[in-house]
Amino acid sequence: MRAAGPVTTASSDGWRNHILWVDDRPENNAYERQAFEGVGLRFTLALSTDEAFERLSQSKYAAIISAMGRREGPREGYVLLDRLRKEKRDSTPLFFYASSNAPEHKRETREHGGQGCTNNAQELFEMVMRVVIERHTS
Repeated sequence: MRAAGPVTTASSDGWRNHILWVDDRPENNAYERQAFEGVGLRFTLALSTDEAFERLSQSKYAAIISAMGRREGPREGYVLLDRLRKEKRDSTPLFFYASSNAPEHKRETREHGGQGCTNNAQELFEMVMRVVIERHTS
């Protein structure tokens, strides 16, 4: 994770380094967020799908990271992703940080319109940073 350089952005484009993280147990991701913050990303947390949509109505984000299972249900991540893509027609890149790294879950994530699914912190970091860097150069 140290290989990535800092992400800098003009204040008018602050969304380009702003990530929405949806998880009902944010304390489980504290170290991962610290690694991202170390390269200049900042976070808004949401504990539920409804709270995520409230945040999305108020701000734009470079990416969304979501748990798959939450109190709302074991596949709540897909509920969030489907609402985001189908109802809101929002194409913000979405990544699942879940308990599985199985190929079938990666495939299903893509089928729902998501960008990635992993249980590996390094892989999550690389996937998200690729999107953030792309958005900085476009």
